[in-house]
Order: sequence, then C-alpha cells, then structure tokens
Amino acid sequence: MNPRKVSIILINYNSHQFTYDCVNSLIEKTKGVDYEVIIVDNDSKNADYEALRPIVDQPRVQLIRSRINLGFSGGNMLGVQFADPQADYYYFLNNDCVVRTDVCSQLTAFMEITPDAGLCGAQMFAGDGSWQITFGYLPTLGSKLLGHSFVRALNPSIYPSTRQVYTEPVRVPFVMGSTLFLRASAFNQIGGFDIAHFLYVEEEDLAKRLQLAGFKAYLVPEAEYVHFTGQSTVRNYDVDKEYYISLFHYFRKYHSWPARALFRAYYFIKNGRKFRRDPIYGQLAWFIGRGSPMRESLRYRQTIRSDNSTS
Repeated sequence: MNPRKVSIILINYNSHQFTYDCVNSLIEKTKGVDYEVIIVDNDSKNADYEALRPIVDQPRVQLIRSRINLGFSGGNMLGVQFADPQADYYYFLNNDCVVRTDVCSQLTAFMEITPDAGLCGAQMFAGDGSWQITFGYLPTLGSKLLGHSFVRALNPSIYPSTRQVYTEPVRVPFVMGSTLFLRASAFNQIGGFDIAHFLYVEEEDLAKRLQLAGFKAYLVPEAEYVHFTGQSTVRNYDVDKEYYISLFHYFRKYHSWPARALFRAYYFIKNGRKFRRDPIYGQLAWFIGRGSPMRESLRYRQTIRSDNSTS
C-alpha cells in the first residue's frame, strides 16, 4: 500500500528563521509518510520574505505569499488551496515549533487505527524542554461559573486533567492550535477553518464543529514537539481585543442569547476587577460591555505597503 500523504501547512509572519528551523526539523524527522510543506507568508515585510525565498530549495517545500495578512484561519485556508488534493491528512503547525519525533508518521499511524478521530495533536514542550499543557476545555457556562475543577469532578471523561502527564492517547475537548493534525476528509466535510476567526479561538471552533459532525479529538503523547511560545505574535491591547472578538463570535455560533449575556457579564467583571493592576483591563472590560464588535478586528485595519511586490 502507498504511504499516506500529509500536507504540512505553516504560516510565516516576519519570522523567517523560525520557519527555517521548523522546516529543517520536519525534513530531518519525517520518515514514514509521504509529505509536502506549504508555507504561507502572511504579508511579512519585504526583507523577511526575501530572506525566506531560498527555502524552496529544500525538497517538497513550496512558498506562497499573501498580499494581505489573512490571520491564522485565513492563512491556513490559503495553504490548503495549494495542498495536494489527494492528501489524506493536513498538519497545521506553528512556524515557531520544531518536532522532536517523527510526529507526522506517529499521528498518521494513530489516525489510521482510530476511525472516529477527526483531529489529534502531539505533546508540547517549551523551548527549555519543560512539559507543557497541550489541550483545553471548550468554553461553557458551567466551566466558567463553577470552575474547571468542579466540572472535571462531575464528568472526568469530558474534562480530563490538563496537567496530567499522559503516556497513552487520550480523548480531549480540543488540541492547542500550535499543532493540529486533521483527517482531510473530516476537515473538508466541515468546511475547514472559520476565517472569521483572525487570531484566536480557531482550535476551539474547529473541535466543536468536528464534534457536531461526529468526530473526536485526541492527544497522542508519544509524538512530541517544541513550541517557542509567543515568538510569532506581539502582544498588545489590540491583540488582546482580538481574543474577545473571536471568543464572542464562538459564543454567538453555539450559545443562546441568555447564555451570551451571562458570558459577557462574566468577562466584563473578570477584566474590570483587574483595572487597578493595569488600565488595559478596564479598556477590555468596556470593549466586552460594548459587545466585542467584530468590525473592530485587526483584519479591517490593515494598510497596503509599497514593499509588497512578489517579484
């Protein structure tokens, strides 16, 4: 039987050296599957893009440049358009990651023997080698108002401990977005990423829609990768706002209006209480109180630069 085909999709945004390191680790470690690497440059500065261009000299690597920053979901969906249509699996991997094991082969093998799996992920480690939490819980009123410990005690099969070190695959609510390995047929069935999510909550939304379609998510701890967390995104007030724009888009999709009102009150109070610690929290509370309007998303505030030629 021919080996399974994995299309690996990375997004580069002004971080070409991370992309080189990520691709080199994939080429070094990936042995048991057929694969390709599609890199989407998400409107980086011209100097960063030019520094990245020689990466196509690597085998199985192609580079696409977007003239605008499409965000996480949009950038990955652009990459899918250039992927092999016969691919069995898509692997969406942050460019500020390197694989420690043959992740693609290990996750492919798991998916092959787990027909209900639509999504799985490898175990994450930090740059210093320390073990990291790799999955989380889908946001619900119960988990927010009562706390994760309480709902986990009520239903541990739905809320497995995020801090436990697992040695065998475990079903989880969702996998962190730095490593998303998907069955291509399941991903295509649900229509891929919701591109209304620009920077955050993409993985929760993806797992929720897969769940509604009858698929499950798993952590496969024997597969390991390192995530140099936070290297590809600069945090500021606008970026923090983007989280709540995506979060409340998620709530509007899956929760009733009374539930959304309670969520808004919860996050308004949560941020408002921290106002004296940092005035930004007060700004965020006011933004949430106004409904976290999507029209204020960073996606609508981009400018066209003169250095964006692709020649």
